Amino acid sequence: MASQEDVEFKTADGITLRGRIYAAKERGPGVVMSPGFNAVKELAGVPATAAAFQAAGITALVYDPRTVGLSDGEPRNDINPFREIDDLSDALTFLSSHASVDSRQGVGLWGMSLGGATAMCAAALDPRAWFVVAVAPATEYTHDAAKLSSVLAKAAKDRESRVKGNEPFYVPMLNAKGENPAGFNLGMDRDAGMRLLSLQDASDSLKAALAPNHVNRTTVGTYRNLLLWEPRHMWKYLGKTAVMFLIPENDHLIGRDAQLRHYELLPGPKRLHVQSGVGHMDVLEGPSQPLVHRHQVEFVQDALAGKVSA
Repeated sequence: MASQEDVEFKTADGITLRGRIYAAKERGPGVVMSPGFNAVKELAGVPATAAAFQAAGITALVYDPRTVGLSDGEPRNDINPFREIDDLSDALTFLSSHASVDSRQGVGLWGMSLGGATAMCAAALDPRAWFVVAVAPATEYTHDAAKLSSVLAKAAKDRESRVKGNEPFYVPMLNAKGENPAGFNLGMDRDAGMRLLSLQDASDSLKAALAPNHVNRTTVGTYRNLLLWEPRHMWKYLGKTAVMFLIPENDHLIGRDAQLRHYELLPGPKRLHVQSGVGHMDVLEGPSQPLVHRHQVEFVQDALAGKVSA
C-alpha cells in the first residue's frame, strides 16, 4: 500500500495546520494541495488526486485550511482567502523540508475552487513555486444583490458583538434547499447541493457532516471577506510560473467563458483543459477521473521539465 502520513505544521503566525502526506516511493518533487471553500481535505475527489500524483513520483501534501476540519484557528469556519494565501507559502516550506521531497527537483501548488485562486496568488508572491494547477478556480464570486445589504448588516453586528467577547454569528453553508442563505454562489447548482445534503444524517455520527471533520456552516463575516476577493490583478505577477487551468464545462460558479478570460490574462507558460460533461463539484470524480488525473500529472511533469509553452 502506498505510504500516507498524518502531519501537522506551524504557520508564521503560530497556527497549527493538519493534513496528510502522500509520499512518493523515491525522493523527488512535491505539490501542496488546498481544497475549496470551507472544504476539508477529504472532499470532492482531492484524496484520489493526491494519490495520482503520488503514483507518478510526486509527493503530495493535502491539508485542512485554517479554522476548518482538523486544523486550528479561531473563530472556527471563518473563511479568509488572504490568510489562506500566506498559509500556502508556509505549507510549501513544510513540504520542502520533508524527507520525501527534493525541492531542487521542483515544488508547486495545487488548488480547487477557492483553493485554486489562492494557490495562484501564493505562487505570484512566492518564487519557490515552480507551477500551479488551478482546478475550477474561484477567481470571483457572484452574489444575490438583494440579500447583500442584510448580510453586511449582520456582519457589522457580528463584529460589534465579538468586540464584546461574544461568539461569532454562523450561517449554514448550504441550507435545507441546497442553497447558500447569504446569497453567494459557491459553485454548486441546487441539484449538486441537494446530493451533498442527502448524504447527511445528524443522528448518525458517521454522516453528520458532508465529509469527515466537515462542518456545514461558516461565520457570517466570511461573506464580508469574499466581497473583498477580486484577485485578477495578481495574475500578472505569476511571471514565468507555469499554470494549468482545469475548467469544468458545466461550472456554475464562474462560467466557462469567464474562466477562459482569466486564463488569457496569465502572462507565462500555461496549459488549458476543459473537461466536458462535469460541473464544479464533480470535476475530479466520476467516469472522467482517470483522464483528468492524467492531464494534471502530465502538466506537472512537463512544468518541472520546462516543457510548458506560453
